[in-house]
Amino acid sequence: MKTTIKLFSSSKFSHSTPSPLGKVGMGLLLFIAALSSCKKDDTNNTQGAYETGVFITNEGPFGSGTGTVSFYNRTSGAVRNNIFEVANNRPLGNVVQSIEVFNSKAYIVVNNAAKVEVVNVADFVSTGTIDNVGTPRFFMGVDEHKGYLTDWNSGIKVINLDNNTVSSTIATGGSGAEQMALIGSEVFVANLGGFGNDSTVSSISTTSDALTATVFVGHRPQALSVDANGKLWILCSGIQDWTVPANDTPGKLVRLNPTTKTVELTLDFGSSSDHPMSLITNEAKTKLYYSLNGGVYEVDVNATSLPSSDVVNRSFYSIGIDPVSGYLFGSNALDYVQDGYVARYNLSNGSVVDSLHVGVIPGNYSFN
Repeated sequence: MKTTIKLFSSSKFSHSTPSPLGKVGMGLLLFIAALSSCKKDDTNNTQGAYETGVFITNEGPFGSGTGTVSFYNRTSGAVRNNIFEVANNRPLGNVVQSIEVFNSKAYIVVNNAAKVEVVNVADFVSTGTIDNVGTPRFFMGVDEHKGYLTDWNSGIKVINLDNNTVSSTIATGGSGAEQMALIGSEVFVANLGGFGNDSTVSSISTTSDALTATVFVGHRPQALSVDANGKLWILCSGIQDWTVPANDTPGKLVRLNPTTKTVELTLDFGSSSDHPMSLITNEAKTKLYYSLNGGVYEVDVNATSLPSSDVVNRSFYSIGIDPVSGYLFGSNALDYVQDGYVARYNLSNGSVVDSLHVGVIPGNYSFN
């Protein structure tokens, strides 16, 4: 089983909303150095090496160089870095935005390079490239022959998985298409706004590839999760205006009924400076988690209010939950130039388990 999680939205180079870490101070560096068990790198590349474990995308330096993909082996505890270049003798390109595993292939979205690299999961050897796809964000497999790819420029690109080409484009009724969630025969997409602002979530029929509804939810919806009750949760980060802070608006956590396309619940964050990021669930889909102001918070899917205290008191660039171990993965981008780290946390007590040395700006996970 796999789950793919991404943090908040990004610009063409990377995230338009900076990480809560900013330039990390000596305190965080000492924290990383003190972690009880730092995993060693493993650069071997063999058939079947990547079939079970965790993929971590590393964006790479802003606007230059190349991003990479790291792999964490749950059994051995080893980390293999730069696995695409090792397997294919060429770099991925800039910026590595996200990764999705579907039908024994991994689809690696490379934002600045306007492409999606397709590889076999078993050995990470390339099987093709989907080129000229605008400003791609996230890929989702729809069926054996079709996938969807969000693009800030045009909405959703329909991908023919048999020949890795774009067969058509779907306008979402909003701007800056970001994360997607599949519920039944419909895909829901968060219209973040790209370099601007949007406030809607749209639904697309996977049968007709047509827009079926567009719903107002709140400023800058950027992350989606489906709970155990089949309801769609949307995390809206709110407007963050670095030039005129008075224009800021607080984030919202919204629950949408995917059948009626109506908002059932809106939980408002208290301050215009509250801009939550990332929304993920546990394996049972009974708990939601998000990042805010230096902490990770937990919300029961039946709750009617936001929590007042965090479960992990640490700032992260991105978060994900491994459905196998149940551990929280939280990435530290450090100074956005040197290699980063991913720390694993036990959510039952908020304690750190160990850390993984990965690439520059770790930002997205696929749990396979």
